[in-house]
Amino acid sequence: MASWGPKLYQDDIAEDVKSYYKDQLKRGKSNEEVTNALIEGYQDVISDIDDAPILWFALADTQWELGRLLTIVKENALKWLSEGSNLRRWEEDEPKEAITRKKVLEELKQKLNSPMPPEKKISEYKLYKCEWKIGDVFAYKLDSDYAKERGIYEQYFLFQKVDETIYHPGHIIPIVRVKITKDEVLPKKEEEFNELEYVQTAFTKYEDRFLPFNMQRSMEEQLAEKSKIKYEVDEYGFLPEYRLRLINTSKKIIPKKLIYIGNFQNILPPNKEFVPHSKMSIPAFIWKFFDKIMIDRYCGYYLKQYEIYSSENKQKSSEKEN
Repeated sequence: MASWGPKLYQDDIAEDVKSYYKDQLKRGKSNEEVTNALIEGYQDVISDIDDAPILWFALADTQWELGRLLTIVKENALKWLSEGSNLRRWEEDEPKEAITRKKVLEELKQKLNSPMPPEKKISEYKLYKCEWKIGDVFAYKLDSDYAKERGIYEQYFLFQKVDETIYHPGHIIPIVRVKITKDEVLPKKEEEFNELEYVQTAFTKYEDRFLPFNMQRSMEEQLAEKSKIKYEVDEYGFLPEYRLRLINTSKKIIPKKLIYIGNFQNILPPNKEFVPHSKMSIPAFIWKFFDKIMIDRYCGYYLKQYEIYSSENKQKSSEKEN
C-alpha cells in the first residue's frame, strides 16, 4: 500500500489528486475541465481495483469541501464506498488501522450524502515573468555590514542573465552568472566586464556526473550521449558551477538599488564551467538572503576558504586522478 496512515489523505494518490485539482483551478480551469483532465490522466489508477477507490474518495471529498462536487464523482465515490474493497484491504493488510479507516470512510459517505456548502472562491495564481533580456547586466552594491566584515565593502556583484526557467507555480525567472568588481568602479564596456572575475555558485563532485534518466529513451542511447560530453574538473577534482536561479516572482521584490549596466552579448563564459543537465539542479536564491549567501560563495569558492579546498583534499584528488 502506498499509504502511511488510514486517514483520507495519508496516501500518495490522494495527496496528488487533491493538489492537482486545486492547482488547476488556480490556473483558471473550470471544474469540469479539471475533472475531465484528471480522469483522463489517471486512467491507469482508475482501472486498478486497489487504487481507484482512493482517487474517487479524494476527488469527491475535495470537490465537496469547495462546493463543486460533480455527479459523476459523487457516484463513483459512493459506488466504491458501498463495494467495500478498500476497507477489506485495510482489514487484511493493516488490521490495527482498519478501525480508523472504517470511521474515515463512514464519515466520508455521510458527508457526500449531506448538503454541499456554497461554492468557495478560488483565487487564481498571479504569475510573473521577469522582463530581463538575455545579456542584461545589473549591479548590486555590497554595502552591508557583512560585506564590510568580509572585506568587500562597496564593491559590486554583477549578474548577467544567460537563460531563464519556470519556477512554481509558473513564474518565469532569470538564470544568471555573477561577477564581482575589483573596487567601486562599474564596467561600462563589454571588454571591462570580460576582465572581471566570476563568482562560483556551487560545485558537482566527480561521482555525480550523470544525465537524468529518460524513460522514453534506451539506456544505450543515453550512455552514448553521456560519453560525448566533455567534463573539465578544477585542481581539486570538482566541476565548478557558476549559474543560479534568481527567484523574481514579482517586480516589487527585486531590490530597488539594482543598477542596470547594459546588455552585453559577447561575454566569455567561466573557465571549466559545468552546467547542470537539469535547470532544477541550478541553485535558487531569494533576494532576502542573496547578499550573505553570495558573499559566502565568493569567500568560500573564489578565495578558497571552504574546507573542500584544504591541502589534504587537494592531495586526495591528485591521488585519485593518478
